[in-house]
Amino acid sequence: MDWIRENKPLAAILGVIVVGSLALGYLLFDAWSVYAETKEGYLGLGNQVAGLKGAQLAPTEANLKAKQDSVAEYTKLVDTLGKTVLILQPKVAAINDIEFQDKLKAKISEIRKTSVQAKMQLPAEFAFGFDDYTHTLPKSGAEATELSGYLDAMDELTKLLMKCGVQSLDLLERSKLPVEAASAKTSTAAQGSNNAAALGAQVPSGIVEKRQISLVLTLDQGPLQLLISRLTSPTDMPYFTSLRLLRIENQRQNGPLVSEVRLPTEEAKPEGTVKTEEAASDEIKPPPPAFVDAIPVFGNELLKVRLEIDLIKFLDAAAGVAAQAPAGR
Repeated sequence: MDWIRENKPLAAILGVIVVGSLALGYLLFDAWSVYAETKEGYLGLGNQVAGLKGAQLAPTEANLKAKQDSVAEYTKLVDTLGKTVLILQPKVAAINDIEFQDKLKAKISEIRKTSVQAKMQLPAEFAFGFDDYTHTLPKSGAEATELSGYLDAMDELTKLLMKCGVQSLDLLERSKLPVEAASAKTSTAAQGSNNAAALGAQVPSGIVEKRQISLVLTLDQGPLQLLISRLTSPTDMPYFTSLRLLRIENQRQNGPLVSEVRLPTEEAKPEGTVKTEEAASDEIKPPPPAFVDAIPVFGNELLKVRLEIDLIKFLDAAAGVAAQAPAGR
């Protein structure tokens, strides 16, 4: 006590330090308790969520009925979608072999005239990829009908190229239809079971049939962007398409030679660049245009583009696509 009386300031400071230490110790203990409790609750909630995710659906009557109702609604929506795409898909009218050949020749003549007006070059022997049928007939009426729908799609695609500003259609190839492959097989001699198996492999299965179209085009960047966007537009392309491959190259792979770069000569100066003596006048005239002393060397070349497009045809089975789904899914 005597020391405290003799050293009151120091004793006061020590007292404050002791009280502060006790207070800080209490706050630290309280904070640690709250942290431990919060952490325990978080871990418990995480374990509960993990348990709910891994739990199986309870096999009760209520859950069974809810699942059946959900599957029935999903099935109805899928079937509705299948019927809708069949309605949106252009219809194909029945046609015989002679009518198809006449139709093909008429469309070839029409597209050649249209290409001249649209300033788009076509290959010398252009027949929409149906070159064989310009001098031969389809094997059956069913084949002619399928080819007629295929021809309509190729015609729409070619017209779309013109609308987008393509300068040259350098190549147009198409995959053969399953009915064409079947006709080719049946027209040749039978080759045993191997031939029969190969013929069966050509028959389409499922709800869609993909017809692959390959094109090589010469065009500028703007028309290319326009073409890609309009391929999926139902107002510009009524047939369902899917872009499979797009390869873009410059039309010229190497830069121009020095001998190819020619600046305008003195004789080619625009009128007004040569100073002439004129009578004095107060009339204000614009200065003559400057002589061209530079020309663009790069950036004027066009693009060579290779496109592979899947022309998608929905089969009649699309109307009941939900019924074809494997059981248990």
